[in-house]
Amino acid sequence: MRTLSLGKTLLVSGCIFLNTAVLGQTVQMTCDANGCNSAMPGQNLHQYSANILDFEDCQEGSHCKFKWEVTNGIFNNNNSTTLIADGATKVDVKWNNVNGNGTIKVTTDKPASQADGCKNCPVGLTVTKTIPIKYLGTPGNIKINGVAYTGSYQFSCGTAPITVSVTPATNATNYAWSYPAGWAKSGSGASITLTPTKNTGGTIKVVASRGDVLNLETFSQLAITRPLPTKPVINSGDILLCNPKTITASATNASSYNWVTTGGITANSGNTNTAQITGVSSGTVKVSATSAVCGVTSAFSNTINVKRSAPLAASLLVTENGGGSPDFMCNGSGVSLHAETAEPGTNFSSWVSSDPANTILNYNGGSAYFNSYVNSCYGVTVVASNCFGSVQKGITICVDNCVKATPTPSIHPNPADDYIDIALGERNTVEIPEQIKIISEAGSRELKSVNVVTDGMLRLNVSDLPRGVYQIVLIYKNLESKSVRVVLQ
Repeated sequence: MRTLSLGKTLLVSGCIFLNTAVLGQTVQMTCDANGCNSAMPGQNLHQYSANILDFEDCQEGSHCKFKWEVTNGIFNNNNSTTLIADGATKVDVKWNNVNGNGTIKVTTDKPASQADGCKNCPVGLTVTKTIPIKYLGTPGNIKINGVAYTGSYQFSCGTAPITVSVTPATNATNYAWSYPAGWAKSGSGASITLTPTKNTGGTIKVVASRGDVLNLETFSQLAITRPLPTKPVINSGDILLCNPKTITASATNASSYNWVTTGGITANSGNTNTAQITGVSSGTVKVSATSAVCGVTSAFSNTINVKRSAPLAASLLVTENGGGSPDFMCNGSGVSLHAETAEPGTNFSSWVSSDPANTILNYNGGSAYFNSYVNSCYGVTVVASNCFGSVQKGITICVDNCVKATPTPSIHPNPADDYIDIALGERNTVEIPEQIKIISEAGSRELKSVNVVTDGMLRLNVSDLPRGVYQIVLIYKNLESKSVRVVLQ
């Protein structure tokens, strides 16, 4: 009598599946706890394992070659639908987010290495598993009273209930709705009724989920706006009201406008966005917008100042070179003057010097150039005017010589014998003395005078002078004279 024995067994852990395509050999397949009966789609990983039972060679089959194949998913090991490798006993699968099934298949083969009896690895043992994928569809666009909208939707202010719905999401069992603050909801599922507050907008959102899958969600949403009036914008800055002036305002969703004035200003508008401004004295004007549909009034626009008077001296500013008020200027150097004001409609005309004979004054509008070669203090006045009158604003500029500090000379050696070196410095950094005198302290007599014609260091020969104490006096053109005591020995 002959006995047939079962040969090798291929095991894929967890649930066990057998394939007896080869006589005397079986194949088993298992998978992780969540991946056999169904699998999560997307980025969720599911692990599938394989080994060969009752096969002691080739490290009990773990070094054999395994070919893995998957449909509706990819292997995380190589981001492909096929994986072939020696010893590939485990793979991780990411299933596609599809409404259907996926399959995973493993097949055995001989590895490249023939060590440890791997030449005996079974060839062609295979098993396939069908995996239902827990797909969840996305709700359709949100519908208001049966009409679908994308992005945003504006409907009239009021509190009339509306029907809000979506096309059901595939495999969804739950729908969670959110809506603008203050609104009320009735009903559940893919279609509900919302009762809005009178003017409130916001976002309507529905989140779909499956009861058998934790944290698997899809959603659809729609922004809700109401026709509320925006803050108006007036097409004018501050106004000098020499004659009646028409101005306009613009605001979204406005059905009427409310113009408000102060002081002696009047705005004739008939509650439209256009107003004729008149007045008997200065004041202000502003406007708000109202939506009759919503019964809401906006915030007021920015306030416009309306002027009906001559320029104010306190509002004028006269500066030197864009800075503060000058009170000093170097003789002959000249300065640029600038006049400005924030008052509307103001023009600058003539500039006047308090001493035209000793000053130079050129001007154009609010800019002027002033200069003088005579040391004194001068008043400079500019005239500012509008259709109601004029005003003067002045500035005082004092002119004087810009005297530099006299540098202290460096003289050595001191005491000296045959010569003296005087460090004068470069002409572009310090003023060079025009003359140098050597005066004896004993008799207060000038014994030598030298004209300076060079930069840098000047050497004086003093070998011919009697020994004693002297003053070296440096005489400058624009600076005070400077003296240094020197001993000759």
